[in-house]
Parts: sequence; structure tokens; C-alpha cells
Amino acid sequence: MDELFNMLSSSARIDKSKRKKKNKPDPTAAKSTDAILPIKDVVSEKKNHSESKLKHIQKEQINAFRNRVGIHLSQSNKHDATIPDPISAFDELESPSWWNEKNSFQPLKSVLVRNIESGKWINPTPIQMQAIPSLLNRRDVLGCAPTGSGKSGAFIIPTLFLTSISDALFYKKNAAEKGDHTQKIRALLLAPSRELASQLHREVERLGEGKVGGIRSALLSKSNAATICANSAAGKSKGLDVLISTPLRLVECLKEEDGRKLDLGSVRVVVLDEADRLLDASDGKDANDKKASGSSHVKTFLEQIDTILSHVPSTAVRALFSATIGSSVRHLAESILRNQVDISTGIKSGNSTAAGVNDNVFQSLMFVGKEEGKLLAIRQIIAKGITPPVIIFMQSKERAQALYLELMYDNVHVDVIHAGKSQAARDAAVARFRKGETWVLICTDLCARGLDFKAVNMVINYDLPTSGVTYVHRIGRCGRGGRKGEAITLFTEQDFDHLRNIANIMKISGCDVPAWMLSVKGKKGNKNKPVKRKTIDTTPSYDKKKRNKRKQCKQASKKRRVAGNNE
Repeated sequence: MDELFNMLSSSARIDKSKRKKKNKPDPTAAKSTDAILPIKDVVSEKKNHSESKLKHIQKEQINAFRNRVGIHLSQSNKHDATIPDPISAFDELESPSWWNEKNSFQPLKSVLVRNIESGKWINPTPIQMQAIPSLLNRRDVLGCAPTGSGKSGAFIIPTLFLTSISDALFYKKNAAEKGDHTQKIRALLLAPSRELASQLHREVERLGEGKVGGIRSALLSKSNAATICANSAAGKSKGLDVLISTPLRLVECLKEEDGRKLDLGSVRVVVLDEADRLLDASDGKDANDKKASGSSHVKTFLEQIDTILSHVPSTAVRALFSATIGSSVRHLAESILRNQVDISTGIKSGNSTAAGVNDNVFQSLMFVGKEEGKLLAIRQIIAKGITPPVIIFMQSKERAQALYLELMYDNVHVDVIHAGKSQAARDAAVARFRKGETWVLICTDLCARGLDFKAVNMVINYDLPTSGVTYVHRIGRCGRGGRKGEAITLFTEQDFDHLRNIANIMKISGCDVPAWMLSVKGKKGNKNKPVKRKTIDTTPSYDKKKRNKRKQCKQASKKRRVAGNNE
């Protein structure tokens, strides 16, 4: 029975291994065959995704860094992936992708960094952080930064790099420009005044000291113009790495004269310092240059720049720098620059003039009533105690000379510089001021732009400037290089027409300004028109009357003698 039961039970067992399992159809099965990728493609896809995400993170970090240090790019530049990243230290400078001579970059970088550190430049300023790598990558630059923020270094450092590489490397992409460039000029720096050009020349020599092969630079002047032109035309010299000049002096050298014409056909870099002044269509005369040239017709700065740029190759890197760049200058820049990097630093404001104000300068206004109150105010400021050096700005050379005589009688260590002085006298006055022999330097707007006087503690606007641009550049002579400075502006009842403009700039830059100053209205048609002021003279009225009476007596006596001779 047991055997029969086992047989029957065994036939009744279910064999699960032979039973077919009915699975539900997978709706993705048909698609899965197309989605299958080789393992190397999967890894590549993940890698590309990771790199894209990393680049996005890096871009956000770079933008955050720019915002933190106050670097502002134009709207068209914000999404331009080709703009080089800013540097946070001079050691971070790297050779651009087109620089194939890797062995030549590091030695030059070492020399420049050493010279930078010897000048006590610890870290790059915001304008240097972005402008240096941009120019080094051969991008045109429009740079706007406050006074005393290191704009000169922002273009001199990359200029020394670009003028040091071989012609084969620089011109390899420009076959049409190839040729013998060893005897030519490689870089051109333009400034509106001889004093600023001289300062740029000193800085080029300092930063290029010790460079392999040396630094060949020259400041174009009346004494060396003929020699430089002759050597450029004949190719007898080794050429120049950098030529620094004022526009008018350079235009004179571009004229054909006895076959000696300056050749700018090999210029790699051209820089306009104080670009808003150089692109000014209203005036174009540097006092010293006009006298030296002997030309009866002086073109405007804008016409001179146009003439110069017509002699420069279209492949040259171009850069414009200033503390104040208005809409008109930006419009002109579009016709000069190509695919430029538009950089601005400092106060982000709709007022382009106020953006050029240095944060380290404490600004104040002082009402002195009438014109006579100015001299009294100056003497009170000096009597309270000043920490030299101090610069006093005047409206005209006649007023500057008059104030100089007044303070000289007060036994103040004072000097004066204006266009009425010879170039030698101007250079000597600047040298004495730099050495500390002069405590107070009286000057006109000739010294308002670009000049870097170390550690100037105070600027006094004896005469209220007629434009906000002039005001910004004047007070920018102090508070440079991270130091603190003070700017005092005197004003009288005659200055109300121009007061509102200055007050607005002070308000935007963070100063406390009375509300009435922001609403005062000047007369129409008086914009930028100088105020007619009384002569600076402290002679008592009794002495003046006595002097005039004596003068009248002499004139009457002379007339009587002439009448007697005629009889």
C-alpha cells in the first residue's frame, strides 16, 4: 500500500522547474536596447557633465570674487567666457595660451615681480587684477578706476611682457605684418602733459630694470625727437621697446621732414592714459609742446590721436584708461577699440564722474564769504598745523603766482608750477616737492591729472573747479597707494553756479552734504565757464591809493614833458 501511495503521490507532485512562469511585459524593454551605451561613453558623459558643473561653479566663484573686490564688467562682457580670469596676486600671472615660448615667460615674470615688490606693491589693485591678464591675452581694454588705484601699473606690466617676446611669436598669426621689426618701436604710451609722460617713463624704467636684454625706452622731447626720428627711418638703432610722448610732440614727428619720419608700423601696444582728456575735442595743447613746436595751428587732442592711430597697425593691442570716462568717451572708444574688455572699479554709480573718487580721501567744503576770505582761510589752516606735503590748486597761472608770493612772505616752504614756467623750472619744482624740500606746492590744473606724488596728505581747492571731472582729478592727488588724504574746497558767493555739481559728487561718494547745496541752481549758460575773480592782493587800501596816486603823478609829469618838447 505504501508503495502504491508513493507512486500515486509522486505523480501528483507539481514540478515547478518545468512550469513556465508568465511574467508581465516590460514597457521599457523595447527602448532599453537603444539606450544601452558602451562603458567608455558612459564614463565620458559623466566626465563632461562633471566638467561642465565644475566650470559653472568656478565661474560663480570668479564672479563672486569680482563683486567682492569691486571689479565691474559691462553687460556685454558679463557672459563672455573668453575674458581672462582676474588674478589675486602677481605670482598668479600665467603665460597666455598663444605664448609658446614658455621658457621666456618665467624669467621675465620673476624680474617684473621682483621690481613690483621693490616698489612696495604688495597685492594687485582691482583694476590691475583684471586689466593685466586681459592685455596679456591681447584683448583691447577700456579701464575706468578711481584716482590713485594703480592704473599705470595695470598697463605698463603687460606692455613689458608684450614687447619682450620675439617677432616670430607675436606676428605668427599676422603674416601680413611680418618683417624686420627689430629696429622699430614696439609700444606707445600717450599722456596729455609732459609731466605725466615723464612719470610714466620713470615707471617703465623701474619695472623693466634687470630684464634680459635690457629695457629700451625713451621720453620723446624736443632734444631727442630728431635723433629718434632719424634712427627710426634709417633703422640704425636697436629700436625702442616703449616710446612715451604727448600727442602734439608725436604728431610733429610723424610729418615728413628730410626723409626723417617716425615709423609706427611695428607698434604692438598703444595706450592712452587719461583717455577722457586725450579724446577731448575742445583743446589739444600741452603748453610746453605748443611752444616747442612753433606751430601756429594746434589741432585738438582728438584730432592728434586720430592722426597717431592712423599710423599704428590695426593688429596692435589698444587700451584706454582714466578715472573719469563719460558717455561721449565710451562712444568714441567703440570706434577705437575692438571686442574690448570694459572694466570699471570703485563706486558702482550711474554718475561716471563720481565713480572716479578715491574712497581714502576725506572731502569737505568751506564757505569763506568773499574772495578776500580765501587767503585768510589758507593762513588759518597753515597756522593750525598741516602735515606736508600739501597741494593747492588755482584757477589760473596769474593767481597761482600771486598766491605763491603771498605765502612766500609768510615764510612757508612753498613753490609754484604752471604753464608760464619753463620746462626746466617745472621739472625742478616737481623734483623739490618729491624730495620733501617743498611743503606746499601751488599749481594749476596742469598737475591735476595722473601725477603720482607720494604721500600727499592734503589737497586744497583754492578756486572751486568748474567741472566735476576736474574736481575728481584734483582731489585724487592725495590718498594714493592706500594712504588716507584730505581735500578741502573753498567757495564764495560767486561759486554757487558750480557748487551743485561738486556737492552731488561728494554726496554719491558718501560725504555728508547739506540739502540746500544739492538743490541750488546756477545760471543757464555758465557751465564750465571760469568765474571772474579779484586779484589776490593783501596790500592795505591806504597803500594802494598812495601807490595809484604816485603812478598818476608820474603819468601827468610825463605828459607835461612831452607837451613842453612839442612847443
